[in-house]
Amino acid sequence: MSKTRSLLLDFETDEVGRLARKSAKEKKALIKAFSDASDVVRERALIASIDLTSPEIVTDIAKALTDDVQDVRIAAAQALAFYRQPRTVPILLGGLKDESTWVRSHCAVGLSKLLNGPIWARLSSEDIDKFVEDFPEMADEDINNFLSLIKMKGPAISNFMNWRSKGFDIDIDMTILVKELEGTPILLSEETTAEAPKTAGVSDEVEEILRELPEEILTTLPPEDIRRLTPTSARELVDQLKESIPTTVLPKKKKKKKKKVVKVRKVKKVVKKKKATAKDKLIKKLPAEVRRDIGEETLGSLSVEELEALLATSPEAEEPEVEPEPETKPADPRMQGFVEKYGDEKAELLITIPEVMLEGIPEEQIVEMDLETLKGLTQALEPRE
Repeated sequence: MSKTRSLLLDFETDEVGRLARKSAKEKKALIKAFSDASDVVRERALIASIDLTSPEIVTDIAKALTDDVQDVRIAAAQALAFYRQPRTVPILLGGLKDESTWVRSHCAVGLSKLLNGPIWARLSSEDIDKFVEDFPEMADEDINNFLSLIKMKGPAISNFMNWRSKGFDIDIDMTILVKELEGTPILLSEETTAEAPKTAGVSDEVEEILRELPEEILTTLPPEDIRRLTPTSARELVDQLKESIPTTVLPKKKKKKKKKVVKVRKVKKVVKKKKATAKDKLIKKLPAEVRRDIGEETLGSLSVEELEALLATSPEAEEPEVEPEPETKPADPRMQGFVEKYGDEKAELLITIPEVMLEGIPEEQIVEMDLETLKGLTQALEPRE
């Protein structure tokens, strides 16, 4: 088994991307994995292609948008949306007709980054066909009028007509991607990595906020979510997570030291206190001298029925404990705003989506969504096993 394939099966997508950036051989192995026999390998290879940050591979990524497996197509659409390359416009337009809500959503986001204007996710099937079929029997003036009718902005119309005249087969446009990478660097210099590596793709202020979390919690946050954090959203995320973590687990404030490498994994979990079992509660009710005489090990081996009988015959048996009523979770402060903007039904669905995931979806797109589309979106965002 190749090293790249083994790492992908272990979900080490960030490591695969790092190796592919440094080695042409590893990059070739990553691209080959797009067509691997395993759909799990194909999906994770496409996720790793984002960490590669190499726009010229979009033509290889685009082939996966016709994969038979939905999760593979979702990963391909997400990667194409990230790279924002004009030559992917026809592919993204075709993706708007995919049966998967999440594939359509990523394709719509990618088109919005390239061609500002219409709500791409709500474009009718008939209008999408006009794009895909390259406007049969329509003159340039008619095409311009059509683009204006679907509310595409003037600069976007000019770009589209220019790209179309060249068959979208133009040199890779690095401008937008380079600007984004300069603002939130994903690639670290060798000097920075050797001396004081930082969380990839985030500002110093965001990283400082994230360091309030225990390392075992921080390593469960998906890298693509971390890169989208702003100081405000990072503060909200950390505060929410800290509410569910015992105070004994939270790190104490110390003097600043050299920052540690944070390895981000896809698995999402929250530390919880172990819940007492029925046997634990019965043992606790026994008088101290009984527990001492019998021994904890022997008590642990008894069944619930045996413990209940022992408790009934023990002197000075304690009164049954009254379970404290669970604390009610405070209402999410976002709820009122969602109700005012989108109504009660949409608010109930939107409140289940983490705030950092909603930041990439324009408000007008949410307004245009029907309940069925929104339900599909929330299901697509549910954490996978």
